[in-house]
This record gives sequence, C-alpha cells and structure tokens, in this order.
Amino acid sequence: MGRAIDLFVTYRFIKLLVTPFDKTPAYKLGIIDKDGQRVTEKTVSRGMQPTQLKTDEEKSAYTVLHKLVFNIKKIFSKVPGLRTKLGTYAAALFLLKDTFKEHVEDPDIFEKEFMKYLKEEGYEIDNTISEEVIGFGEVLPKGEYTLVNDILNREEEELQAKAGDKVVAFDDEAKIDTVLGVDIFPIVHVKTQEKIYVSLEDIK
Repeated sequence: MGRAIDLFVTYRFIKLLVTPFDKTPAYKLGIIDKDGQRVTEKTVSRGMQPTQLKTDEEKSAYTVLHKLVFNIKKIFSKVPGLRTKLGTYAAALFLLKDTFKEHVEDPDIFEKEFMKYLKEEGYEIDNTISEEVIGFGEVLPKGEYTLVNDILNREEEELQAKAGDKVVAFDDEAKIDTVLGVDIFPIVHVKTQEKIYVSLEDIK
C-alpha cells in the first residue's frame, strides 16, 4: 500500500512539474495566470487578495501539492539555459518533502524523482559553492543575512519572502535536514517575522 501511494504522489509531482502553467486546470479555472502566479481580486477590507477557491473543482485544482510544485516551476523559469545549481531548489523541495512526509513511505522520493527529471531534461548540475557560504559547515552562524532567492512559506498564498529581503538567525542554527545534498536551515524573515527555510545558497 505504501509503495502504491508513493507511486501515485510521484506521478502527480512529475505530471505537475512537466505540465505548462497554461495547460493546468488551475489556469483554466482562473486561479493562476500563465506564469503560475495567483490571480488576485480587490476586497473591501484587505485590498488585493488571491481569488477565493469556492467549488470542489477549484479546491482540487489548487492544493498544497500544486502550490509547492508550482513554486519549483517558477524557480525553473528564472534559471538561464540548462545549467543549474541544486541549492536553488533545495528549500522548495524541503517544503514539499516535509509537508508530505506522513503521506509517503519514502520521503526522499521527491528528491530522487527531481534528480531523474533534471537528468532526463538535459540539465547540467553546477556544484560550485558561493564564496559567501564557504566555511559555514553544518551551522548557520547567528546574524543578519539578505535573501538572494525568493522563498515560499507553505502557509502563504502569495510569496512574501523575496530576494533582497533581510532575514535573521537569532542563534547559531543547526541544519534541520539535507535535501539534494544541500543543508537546510530555519531562519526568520524580518518583514513578516515568519520562520522560513533556506539553504546557504539562498542567503548572503
């Protein structure tokens, strides 16, 4: 049974990864635009907000799985050519892995299938490490940093932590997981005071 669930979740993950945004039910139902961004509407009390998912069809077309995979797809759209760094995707894959760890037998299945996807699509892995993060090891030192990549919080409908924003480690932070061979650390986004998860490639 566990293996069957893994295969089902993996199938959905890969299908969402390879399907263009404008070919998804979420696009056809007006939930996202052609770039995978949530469509917004003006509200009286809170200004522009993501459109509400009212029907079962809409809710099925935009689940947590959709949101997290769409986030990975948006990262791809920012990568020039076919040379990419695994650290760019590590935090996004961590959210996916952590969210569904109770639903799959093998939580590492997302990493395995993602690496398989990169290979099949002809992506070349860039294993160089940014000078800013050399020497940190398995601990993120206490201090203030700047995001160099957009980071999604699984609870958010819209991206709040964006490249250029300040983030803070109030103490020396030990890694909480390793994804794609890249260490993941918790850190606080200054603007929202929300905890987010980053790799060393996401900050400077």
